[in-house]
Amino acid sequence: MDGFIFLDKKEGITSQKADIELKKIFNTSKVGHVGTLDPFATGLLILGVNKATKGITFFDDFDKEYIATIKLGVETDSMDIDGKEISRKEVPNLSKDKVEEVLNSFLGKSKQLPPMTSAIKINGSPLYKLAHKGKEIDRPLRDIEIYEIELLNYKNDEITFRALVSKGTYMRVLGSDIAKKLGTVGHLTSLRRTKVGPFSVDEANKIEDISDNSLKSTYEVLSRFSSTLTFDDKTIKDIKDGKIKILEGSYPSDKLLVVDSLNNVIAMYIKTNNNKYEFTRGLF
Repeated sequence: MDGFIFLDKKEGITSQKADIELKKIFNTSKVGHVGTLDPFATGLLILGVNKATKGITFFDDFDKEYIATIKLGVETDSMDIDGKEISRKEVPNLSKDKVEEVLNSFLGKSKQLPPMTSAIKINGSPLYKLAHKGKEIDRPLRDIEIYEIELLNYKNDEITFRALVSKGTYMRVLGSDIAKKLGTVGHLTSLRRTKVGPFSVDEANKIEDISDNSLKSTYEVLSRFSSTLTFDDKTIKDIKDGKIKILEGSYPSDKLLVVDSLNNVIAMYIKTNNNKYEFTRGLF
């Protein structure tokens, strides 16, 4: 049984814990997720089951949408509610217009410093493991982009906003940076991922509601962000045997999903140049 699960992750569990729960439900050792969510965060977590795990890498470049709440005046070491308080600072008298002005100033491209509590590996070690030992090391700035940002509510020193961001954007860092630009400090008290690329949390199930019927076919999911191309059995065999590395043609998407006559997924090709698509990964 292969396919994808759209999970509405609840607060308090890690993304790895969600993997383990699905392994139990589907009685398999092969489950992987797209884009880790912090334990305190909720919302859309896409997981591949069995052969669908081969398709997880094709979600890496998707934009993501979040709804977040910042508590102003209190800073934590992890920049979220799960961290230890490290400082307090008075919150200036802020108007709604001022808050919106600061939020809008983050629109566009910028660079962001990943938090020490992230899973990024430096010299083979995840940063969060170093942070647990009380260490802090230099890490490279990351290019990010904020496509949309919208104030949803500002009340009692709490700001709730929606943001559509590029891959690699840390919302905890964004929340902290917003607070600093408002003349104070702050941390995220809630974070909910509402979209991953073309997929919405409205399509997701709670963990307790997941069953075999919740599984979305690999074709159903991958075809939503790829062009599809169907081949006969002989050509499919040649692709499986590694004889067809390049496909040519003009298609709407940079990703080209090859399927057989029954919509079984065979391989993904990625556009290079001059309407040529290069074999990237077998999915059978």
